[in-house]
Amino acid sequence: MPFSLKTESPVPNDLGLAIPGNLPLFEVLIVVGFILHLIYVNITVGGAVYAVLLEIAGIRKRDAVADKLALQLATMVAIHKSIAVVLGVAPLLIISTIYTQFFYPSTIMIGKWWLMLIPLLIISFLLLYVYKFMWDKWQNRKGLHLVFGISGTAILLFVPLLFITNVASMLQPELWDGSKGFWDSLFRYPTIWQRYLHFMAAGFAVIGMYMFWWGKRKSRRGDDPVYALARKFGKGSAFLFTLLQLIAGPLLLLSMNSEVRSSFLGGSFFHTSLLGTAIVLAVALVVLLYRLYKADSRRLFLSSLVVLLVIMGLMSWIRHEVRELYLAPYMEEVSRTLRK
Repeated sequence: MPFSLKTESPVPNDLGLAIPGNLPLFEVLIVVGFILHLIYVNITVGGAVYAVLLEIAGIRKRDAVADKLALQLATMVAIHKSIAVVLGVAPLLIISTIYTQFFYPSTIMIGKWWLMLIPLLIISFLLLYVYKFMWDKWQNRKGLHLVFGISGTAILLFVPLLFITNVASMLQPELWDGSKGFWDSLFRYPTIWQRYLHFMAAGFAVIGMYMFWWGKRKSRRGDDPVYALARKFGKGSAFLFTLLQLIAGPLLLLSMNSEVRSSFLGGSFFHTSLLGTAIVLAVALVVLLYRLYKADSRRLFLSSLVVLLVIMGLMSWIRHEVRELYLAPYMEEVSRTLRK
């Protein structure tokens, strides 16, 4: 529940400096910027996980095709991780600018672990570089090779929790009192694990679409079992994890506070319409991906891709609306400093 307006707000006063730009423009930029960042994060995290899993499958089944596809995924991760980091700068700067009095206290409360973000990413990237570039040289030392892949991937799976915890914390200042740092925050804020499930399901759906596209494009040069496996594995992943989103999404919505939840469940025509449109499109995407799973159709893939991108846009927009709904009572009490 938000704080009572009869009590003092836990949110500090905003900085005296005005927001250096047009607020609606920043709101558009944070929605668009987050979508672009998320696409490459999904490819990076999902690609690293699938590289490790396919290499393990290749070892257990003595399957050279799975091993070669794992190497291709490790190569994709090495390329896309840098783009993901660069595209993450803008959303981070914008959220810290337009939600200053919320974002900075939540960052301070997870303290040392937020400062560990850059070192963790550096360590993960170095481990995954070794994983990728020592693939051929360590063919006879697969156990050691997997240690690097699993370690780098485990860090990538942990890092989103830092961002999710920070965002969940900034949305509920009424829970700041008594916070004991990052590990305590993981179980203090009710939406963290639901957000993480929602994020991971989206990640494996996106990497699945990417793998299918990559396999389809490469197949033009000639039929190869690696490309065939990429198509089959990719479309299966896209379908399965998009279906899982139909569970993860409602779980996240139900974990939100009653005021925000009711806005999306009939309390506000605008917010209910946004959510309803996203749900209808998600069901349509599941149907399209099921049909794609049954047949390699370029038309079905392009249709699925368009619907997926529209859904990502809607979900990023909904994410912004959730922030505004959560923080509205606090911003009425401690308003943002806007440029006149």
